[in-house]
Amino acid sequence: MIEDLIERAKKLKERGLTTGEIAAELNVSKETAMWLLAKAEKEKAPSDVYVDLKNIASPFRMRCIASAITDMILENLDERPDVVVGIATSGIPIATLVAEELGADLSMYYPKKLKWEGKEQRIGGIFSENFAKVNERKCVIVDNVITSGSTIKETAEQIRNRKGEVLCASVIIDKKGINEMDGFPVLSLFKIVRL
Repeated sequence: MIEDLIERAKKLKERGLTTGEIAAELNVSKETAMWLLAKAEKEKAPSDVYVDLKNIASPFRMRCIASAITDMILENLDERPDVVVGIATSGIPIATLVAEELGADLSMYYPKKLKWEGKEQRIGGIFSENFAKVNERKCVIVDNVITSGSTIKETAEQIRNRKGEVLCASVIIDKKGINEMDGFPVLSLFKIVRL
């Protein structure tokens, strides 16, 4: 398993992805991505859980997962969102389907971690100009995996900077065990629990 991850990380690096983009693609922390790239023989691997989501990549399976996430959102909110904010890149397919089911607009957010490379990092991420605006609108954040919660927190902060309201965040897998963040619920289909 580790050898496979190291090989995948190497191939992604060869294709020109940054360390942050590799971390997002492999659903691991930036530190784990750095370790995979370094392949340090004596360095201890960081504590992380790899989540392989390749088997949900079919449109039918993604629609089923989006329906489950939509159901959770509707069950936990008193009002419908105006906008579903998908986090690039892995959160976009599910967010698109969730937005369709909710009858909401779709926005796309590129977090700063995607441009993370060593010490060079953006101050904040950006919203795609090709999708709906979040300004003064009720929003739901959708991503595939929570590793530390920092991307969801960053996205919520950027929505609030535009006077938008975050109703909730929803993910497929939560590796951190977060139920609430900054005053809004965090909903997940699966939580990874370490004993």
